Amino acid sequence: MNIGRMAYKILAWVFFGCIVIQIFLAGMATFGDPSKWQAHALFVKIFALTPLVMFLLAFIGGIKGRDRLLSLGLFLLVVMQFLTIQIFSSALVIAALHPLIAALLFWGAITAARRKT
Repeated sequence: MNIGRMAYKILAWVFFGCIVIQIFLAGMATFGDPSKWQAHALFVKIFALTPLVMFLLAFIGGIKGRDRLLSLGLFLLVVMQFLTIQIFSSALVIAALHPLIAALLFWGAITAARRKT
């Protein structure tokens, strides 16, 4: 396994872990302490670009096809997450997509992490 593939795989697992933490923070804010929304909003800024880095590593590591597109798709989902809160928070139907996109990010992150690259 070359360094690009290894870095892609490590980042995929890191991204998955960050998604799990992010969902946990949202749960803490929803069902416990509303002040945790600030942690939820700040934590995402730490890992938001991870799928974009994975996409670039896919080229370095010679990763093709679905695995390459999956990382790009994850990045686009992260962008959509930001948009649902920053731009469309007053449009409830669009803002309500935020938790659905989180579920897609969870699924996509575990799929990327478990793939044989």
